[in-house]
Amino acid sequence: MSFKFRENTDERIYNCRESCEMYLYRNVSEEEYRNYILSLEEKGYEILSENTFSGNFYTALKGEKDLSVYFTSCDKTLRLTVADDGRFPDFEKKETERKINPCFYVFENDHTYIDCGMCLITQLSDGSFFLVDSGHYLQFNDNDRIYNFMRERTPEGEKIVVSGWLVTHAHSDHISKLFDFLRYNRHDVVIEAIYSNLVSNDYASDEWGVEEKGLAEKFFAMLERCTDIRKVKLHSGQRFFVRDACFDVLCTHEDVYPETIKEYNDSSLVVMMTIDGCRVFIPGDASGLESKILARRFGENLECDVVQISHHGHRGLLSDCYELLKGKLALFPITQIKFDEAMPKVPANKVAIDLADEYYVSSNGTVVVPLPYKKGTVTTLPDETFEDFGKIKRMWGYDYTDEYKKEMYELYLKNGGKEESLYLPVRYSGTFEM
Repeated sequence: MSFKFRENTDERIYNCRESCEMYLYRNVSEEEYRNYILSLEEKGYEILSENTFSGNFYTALKGEKDLSVYFTSCDKTLRLTVADDGRFPDFEKKETERKINPCFYVFENDHTYIDCGMCLITQLSDGSFFLVDSGHYLQFNDNDRIYNFMRERTPEGEKIVVSGWLVTHAHSDHISKLFDFLRYNRHDVVIEAIYSNLVSNDYASDEWGVEEKGLAEKFFAMLERCTDIRKVKLHSGQRFFVRDACFDVLCTHEDVYPETIKEYNDSSLVVMMTIDGCRVFIPGDASGLESKILARRFGENLECDVVQISHHGHRGLLSDCYELLKGKLALFPITQIKFDEAMPKVPANKVAIDLADEYYVSSNGTVVVPLPYKKGTVTTLPDETFEDFGKIKRMWGYDYTDEYKKEMYELYLKNGGKEESLYLPVRYSGTFEM
């Protein structure tokens, strides 16, 4: 299959288990893009989907190979991905029975041993669940807690239906508990599809750690054993549907190329989820490189109702990206202590909060957002976990002030936590002693 433009061409080939090839063409006009699609149709390729978002164009085609063609008007580039099995998502919306009003949750991960972790859960209108990420391997019971969360919201006698589980990137605090869920929690759970686009180790930089180089391969091996689960690979420009949820794929690691992904967070899969007209922006841990791409390609079309703050509120998206997002509700998947610590160090957090009507921190209790979002309707569930300061200090070498410990412990009790010695080496009695 030939495809030549008048200007230079870069080629990148993936050799991991999600194998495909991507070709990058520069200095491409919109007319050339459209003529290329016509030439593919003349060769017998069938157009499965066409999508336009903020002046950028995407086409999915099926023929001798499965093709995704994405043209970005701002930088006049065309990215062509070629695969033997494109593992396309559902491009057409299917009618489903509406049983409940949809709800978006920022799940409270267990921060007893570690301050990171993210799991987002949306219960769709038919009662099924769409999840994003899961949690860290040091959040030992979170696969059971995620299961119990969905079990409590599924009618008795019915199987839990996970209509989709999306993995933003292969950092341990995002992907690890999905491994455990697949191992131990599937006895009455139907997982219809897993969505991802993980970067290959072939493009690792010296800055990547051992886990960053190994977890994606471990994930692919796990999926190969789950033969009953559909595997979907996402590419930028796609618009797909899961029940009544519409997803626009805004950025993947493919968009960062040819720049080197020095910071693994910039391999995050970024999506905009729309339900009942409410736009929820989910960037995972997207950082500076992806932030610039998002701002350049989409501008004010990024505006959303709900924004998940990238990288837990640590260094993530840049301030100008949050200015474009204008999220009315800002959600931080982080502990209150780390939130307070990061606030003066990360100006982008202040920008997001100043633009929002309200914000929430997930460690104070799972955040409940009825969709579509309206100010004043957000609540939190009782605080289920508590940072064990003694264990954190012994494992990671840092400590918190007595004032923070007292404040967090009282907040934990206020939110329904139990006063148990399990959580503290010494019960709080006016002063903290370690």
